[in-house]
Amino acid sequence: MDATTQFTRYMTLINVTEPETFNTTLSNFSGLWLRPVGYYENTRVLLWRVIPPILISIGTIGNGMTIFVLLRQKKMTSTAVILFALALSDTLMLFSALLPKWMLYTWGVDIRMLSNPECKAIVYLTYCSTHLSSWLIVAFTLERTACVLFPHKVRLGCSPRNAGFIIVTIVLAVVGINIILRVIVERNRYKGSKCSAPTKEYNDLFYYVYGWVDFTLTFEAPFPLLLICNDIIVVQLARSRSRRKRMNISGQARDTRPLSILMITLCVL
Repeated sequence: MDATTQFTRYMTLINVTEPETFNTTLSNFSGLWLRPVGYYENTRVLLWRVIPPILISIGTIGNGMTIFVLLRQKKMTSTAVILFALALSDTLMLFSALLPKWMLYTWGVDIRMLSNPECKAIVYLTYCSTHLSSWLIVAFTLERTACVLFPHKVRLGCSPRNAGFIIVTIVLAVVGINIILRVIVERNRYKGSKCSAPTKEYNDLFYYVYGWVDFTLTFEAPFPLLLICNDIIVVQLARSRSRRKRMNISGQARDTRPLSILMITLCVL
């Protein structure tokens, strides 16, 4: 009887305390990423050590050549201004997003953890450059679409000054939207000495609210615009080629065929 009573009390104690302990454990570990182990972890580390240097090298050289060529032009066009800004944004994204990760997986040094301002700055620049690159591509595609639809009026609207105004507007919008990262991200011990949200509330805000903002700015909003504009460009190029064939301007058709193929390839990419 005494053993039965003791066992009953023990089970009651477990039933009372276990939910609270379980909920506390969940609250402490919510938002943590479970890393793979074994073969998959080794593969992930190897990829982070090999791929980023290749991307950084190719991207930096390519963007540097783009900037060099654009600056040698005697007169900058609206397209050149947008491509110049895009090259700078892509370079910033390479060094703010890939370089810290590569150093972490190669030498075990996380430069984001050197100081709290550095943590905030790197995360902030990573998201800003990513969003900026996406919308600069949208601006470039919209300008190309306007050139195809209104070839005789495009010079009035697509001027270098207007392109600069559009770039400044995009930069201000991206900087303003991402300013919240300066508040909710810092160097902390909440998730194992990481540059991330310091509290559970900020962690939920980052993943469940800002995560959707990031997805919208990076993919959800630009993708439909790019898809529609690229379809318009491809259709207009096909119609233009068809009209040239009907007019029997074979020489001109042969001259513009490589340009048409190049434009269609860029639209698909």
